Amino acid sequence: MPAERRNIVFIVAHPDDVAAAMAGTAHLLAQRYRTHVFCATQGERGLPGRDPHETAALRVREEQAACDLLGASLHFLGLMDAEVYAERRVCESLAEELRRLDPAAAFCQWPLDFHPDHAATSEIARKALHLSGCKAELYMGETFPGQQTANFHPDIYVDVSRLAGVIEAAVRCHVCQNPEDRLLLPALQWRRFRGAEARLQLAEGFKTLLPSQASSYAVLRDLTGAAPRAA
Repeated sequence: MPAERRNIVFIVAHPDDVAAAMAGTAHLLAQRYRTHVFCATQGERGLPGRDPHETAALRVREEQAACDLLGASLHFLGLMDAEVYAERRVCESLAEELRRLDPAAAFCQWPLDFHPDHAATSEIARKALHLSGCKAELYMGETFPGQQTANFHPDIYVDVSRLAGVIEAAVRCHVCQNPEDRLLLPALQWRRFRGAEARLQLAEGFKTLLPSQASSYAVLRDLTGAAPRAA
C-alpha cells in the first residue's frame, strides 16, 4: 500500500491571504500532501460599512471556494478581524491541532508586517508550533511587499511560472476583496518581481528561521526544485 500522505498547514490572518500570497505553492503541495488552511479570522471587517456577520458569511464562502480549488481543508481559529492577538488560549488551541496533524511543514506570514493581524497571526503560528512539539519545517511568506510586508528577502523561491491560471482563479474566488482585480494585479506583479530575482517567470518567495540551512528544507526543495537565494 502507498504511504499515507503527510499534512501541510497554512496559518494566516484572513480569508484571501493564502490565495493572494501562496496559492501557487499551496496548489503544488496539494499534489503530494494533505493541505490545511487555518484562518485566524473570518474577515468580518473586510467590507467597511457592512454588517460584520454578513461579511463573515460571504468571506467564508469565498475562502471555501478557494480552498476547494487549491485542494485544501479549511479551518478557523475563531478570532475577530482587526482584533488578533497572540493570546495563550489561541496558541494552545492551535498547538493541539498541530499535534493532531503532525505536519511536515507549516506556512505562516512574515512577522514584520504593517497589518497588525498578519504580525499577530505569525506569532500565533510560531508559538503554537513551538508548544506542539512538532518538528515541522517553517516557511514564512509575504503579503503586498512595500505596502504591508517589510524587510523581506526570500531564502527560497518556488517556481509558479506555469500556475498563473491557478493563482488568478484562487484570487478571483474572493470577489468582495477583488473589485477590478485590485487584489489580483499586485499579487501577480510581485510574483513577477520575485520571478525576476530567481530568473523565473513567476515565483513565490519564502523565509526560513535558518537561512544558512535553507537548502536542507526538504518540503519545498523536493517538490519544486526551488533553490535558496544566493548570498
